[in-house]
Amino acid sequence: MTNASSGSVTNPRLIQAMQALLKNDNVHTRSMLASALMDAKLLSPILKQTVLAEKSGPSTRIKFEEIENTEGDRYYLAFTDMDEYSKWNQDGTHDQALIMTMEEFGHILIRQVNDLKGFVINPYGENVSISKELLLSLLKQREARNNEKRGS
Repeated sequence: MTNASSGSVTNPRLIQAMQALLKNDNVHTRSMLASALMDAKLLSPILKQTVLAEKSGPSTRIKFEEIENTEGDRYYLAFTDMDEYSKWNQDGTHDQALIMTMEEFGHILIRQVNDLKGFVINPYGENVSISKELLLSLLKQREARNNEKRGS
């Protein structure tokens, strides 16, 4: 892992919320998950590619790693901590990741022209999928709450 602070990424509240949701999916556990998710910082593995352009010279492109489920739906990967990242990266070949917030995932999902459905957290652990629609809804709700606070 090239990011020195990646080892400091931990999300015990998010893990607890995901486990509670998996045990009992209801309004309360969904709300707990949404709240924990909006405060989380997650590890998202990337591939860096150097692209040569004649006029501007070399530049680096970042490609986010993806995973496909049994139905053929594709998702970006997200991990709560290095232990979960290591379950996916058993061969050690994926050594670069970004620390991402929900806003950053939202920007990527909005801007990228692809058929990705969203992102999946800890695919070899809790395996919780967050759809693009759900994430954008949560981000809009947070923005509305922030605007209300500023207006009052």
